[in-house]
Amino acid sequence: MRHFSCDLCGKDLTARPDARYVLRMEVAPVAAALCEADLDQDHLDAMAEMLDDLEAERDAGLEPRRAAAATQRLEFDLCPGCRQRFVADPLGRERVPKPRFSPN
Repeated sequence: MRHFSCDLCGKDLTARPDARYVLRMEVAPVAAALCEADLDQDHLDAMAEMLDDLEAERDAGLEPRRAAAATQRLEFDLCPGCRQRFVADPLGRERVPKPRFSPN
């Protein structure tokens, strides 16, 4: 039997599978906006150069380079209480203490 526990509070979720929520998140880079210089660039030459580089790496037996900011897919198990807290504040803004300034 598989064991499930809440990834936030650690509560055992195996006893009641109906009280388990799965949170799936994806973090992906966004392409930069196009500017005038991008439109003037010859993209066919740039693509041909990139393909030549990839082929040379493959022929040399090297692992192809990966993008620095690759897409990440994350999955978490949550209990009902943690699910409710997450849905109410998904970025955790309310949990971060706000600075208190004097009225002077």
